[in-house]
Amino acid sequence: MKVPELLEHLPGVGPLLSRVPGGHEEPLARREPTVTFPDFDAVPRSETERALGDGRTFVVRHPSPRPARGPGLTVMSYNILLGGQRREALLAYFDHLEAEGRMPDVIGLQEANVPITVLLARRYGFHMAYQGHDGGPGARLVNGKAYLTRHPLVDAAHYTYVIPDSVREAAIVRRGDPCELPEDRGALYMRLEVEGHPLVLYNVHHALGDSGINARNLRQLNALLRHREVAHAVVLGDFNANTAIKRGGSWLMAHLLTYDDTDTIEEYAVRYGDPHASVGDKGVGNIADPRLRHELHELELVLPETIAHATLAQVRLQDGSLMTPKQACIELRSGKVPRGSEHWLRLQDIADSATLTSLPDERGVVPATGKRFDNIYATPSLVPVLFEVDRSTESSDHQPVVAHYTVRGPGTREVRPPSGNSKPA
Repeated sequence: MKVPELLEHLPGVGPLLSRVPGGHEEPLARREPTVTFPDFDAVPRSETERALGDGRTFVVRHPSPRPARGPGLTVMSYNILLGGQRREALLAYFDHLEAEGRMPDVIGLQEANVPITVLLARRYGFHMAYQGHDGGPGARLVNGKAYLTRHPLVDAAHYTYVIPDSVREAAIVRRGDPCELPEDRGALYMRLEVEGHPLVLYNVHHALGDSGINARNLRQLNALLRHREVAHAVVLGDFNANTAIKRGGSWLMAHLLTYDDTDTIEEYAVRYGDPHASVGDKGVGNIADPRLRHELHELELVLPETIAHATLAQVRLQDGSLMTPKQACIELRSGKVPRGSEHWLRLQDIADSATLTSLPDERGVVPATGKRFDNIYATPSLVPVLFEVDRSTESSDHQPVVAHYTVRGPGTREVRPPSGNSKPA
């Protein structure tokens, strides 16, 4: 089947175009070049402080990858904080996962850089795909995203979202400071073979500083998903929006303080107010914008939120024990835990499946954040067995989220994606 002219995009030719309300065309994500290297030593080392790369997608297939655990697909999403800033704790966490037989077969990293991606892939027997850009003259910085996979890696590419300069400049004026808005954002695409089934993943790290730009990020991701060539698909990453609260709600019901999970903006305001802002944002993290909630609902029509449909949703605690959000809600409602106590705060973290931590306040108390910025979505052809927030590590200011799926059906579609395969270095 010939790809419609609207969807054609070869590397370096131009961006995808999407029809938007009003009949005009809005430029969407452009595919950046991909280069495959023969081994890890051949990957270019950036000389900059952050070592984010040159904008190309780097692919290395491990000469002897460790076997996937299977059966099915186990995926992790983890924002590892500024290229793995807490390196010792991060490696200790990965060592622990491997020793316990819990290492996921596919890991999507955000805030990665070239050195940490190469180190993790080489040390733990993964194929890797990485993209980031140090910025500089004529180019914008792109914070690093990466995949580590033990399943066969077929293709990978980065789709950079296109934001008009006028939109970006207006957002900076509204905010009063640039924040991270001068950076470009995008989706790191990867195609795998999982037990003979083709499967694609999209790893995202969306804008924090402006909710309108965040909504544009998600709109362009949704366009990519509509035109993928494979039925089985996973979206994972740091959405910089509190995906735990996306419904309208009753202020009165929120005020009843039933100690359930926080799933509306009104409940969030009552339970958390304006939390201690040690994670780069205040409040609900963009989700209050109805444009963003609309795009999130569009995403969930195609790829349901895994936590909402998993057979088991659980939180792994610091001591390795497990608790479900429902169990935390029951304990919160029991009346036996003083509101605002340390135990109450941690139970609220579990009830909300929060993925962000915060620094201690002036009293030395670590507040609950109520924020699930990190999330995983998957097509119904991937049946979710488990969703887990792993709070057993302090190697970042985010917690890893893990999902396990069984795979059903052949997973192929007619429409092909923008063409352009990786080329050898």
